[in-house]
Amino acid sequence: MSAFKWIISGKGIQRTLTLAALFALLSLTAAARISPRNKGVNWAVLVAGSSGWSNYRHQSDICHAYHIMHDRGIPDERIIVMMYDDIANNLLNPYPGRIFNHPNGSDVYAGVPKDYTGKEITPALFLAVLQGDEEAVKGIGSGKVVKSGPDDRIFVHLDDHGAPGLLGFPHGELMADEFAAVVTSMHEAEKYKEMMIYIETCYSGSMFEELYPTSLKVYGLSASSPLESSWATYCDSLNGVCLGDEFSVNWMHDTEANDPTTETLKTQFENTKRLTKGSQVMQWGDTSIDAQVVATFFGPTSSAPKTYSTKRTQETSIPVHEVPLVMLERELKSATNEFEKKRKAKEITALIQRRAFVHETMQTIALVVTGDEKRAEEMMVKKDKQITNWSCYNPVVHAFSENCFNLGQSTYALTTVHTLLHLCEAGYSRGDIINSMNIVCNFLTIENAI
Repeated sequence: MSAFKWIISGKGIQRTLTLAALFALLSLTAAARISPRNKGVNWAVLVAGSSGWSNYRHQSDICHAYHIMHDRGIPDERIIVMMYDDIANNLLNPYPGRIFNHPNGSDVYAGVPKDYTGKEITPALFLAVLQGDEEAVKGIGSGKVVKSGPDDRIFVHLDDHGAPGLLGFPHGELMADEFAAVVTSMHEAEKYKEMMIYIETCYSGSMFEELYPTSLKVYGLSASSPLESSWATYCDSLNGVCLGDEFSVNWMHDTEANDPTTETLKTQFENTKRLTKGSQVMQWGDTSIDAQVVATFFGPTSSAPKTYSTKRTQETSIPVHEVPLVMLERELKSATNEFEKKRKAKEITALIQRRAFVHETMQTIALVVTGDEKRAEEMMVKKDKQITNWSCYNPVVHAFSENCFNLGQSTYALTTVHTLLHLCEAGYSRGDIINSMNIVCNFLTIENAI
């Protein structure tokens, strides 16, 4: 049908637009005025905050997540990858230059942009990248930052070790309230339309608890509740490490098994929660966002669906803090000669002794602060205690990491940090707590108490 029609008036024959065609042309004109910025684009920030061969799974998860984002249409200039990059070419890697996130999977390391690596991986750098602070990253790594606007959506995936209200980096801790404060400032500056945050750590629920009101338009999933360990999986691999983490593997498998243009984020949450047996996957923030389809954050491109054995995932999972010990026990069991058996037995004994030392150190700190053995024991017991005294908790956590055990490298030390939370919430001053560390931790900071 022609967009024009002829009409006869006193002044002769005129040509005019039909009403439908007029609206169509007006829509096209309006669309032409909308810049690409206003249409909104997707950004992804993928962070593995650990280092070392035993933490293989964190970088493996992040590499896999990159391929999901890339394959679904988010260009590399809007995917920022932060990882230590000491796994693929590690001397212990039986498959040099390759990383696997599934026992029968393909290499997930190939093609991954290493935007920031090694000692560049710090909480400060992550927050600068997220906020689009190009000046702060000048001369560091790729220099890529999130240059988002009011119509953009940002997906953040953090994969690491954690404790109440914190996520460990190789050097430094990302505190939950500081992270939330940055997100709040981004919202106020209209740097995003919606943000989605997935966190794979122990106690990851505490990174969200009471920090993300619905007004911030942030939707989050945590691998665990604020009180429990997350679980590693595919821990039966031939290279002696766990290939992935249960929550991360499950949400990525779900993404690859379904059409992102039809599956909702709510369905992904429900599937991931159902499949994750070791810990309680939880939703946070503006949960109304889960009515949208997965493609809203992960990109619209569909690919051939992949299927995985969820039974194997569940049968090979281990609580994160038990991974080092379980792996050593397996190596002892599979040792083929007496020398190797004795060596592994000594390593197990040394690991248990290190853990006992961590526990005793924290217990002594609590005793010096409280002056009472019974009270100190009470501080050591895990409780359903929400963090309210951040002005005490943050500095004592940093002091413990700097003076006693590097929390980014010391998996087991993280399991005792709740004691510092309890001391702060019980009203003991941060000065007294930090002074007790100066008295008790009269040794060089221990970097790797696993």
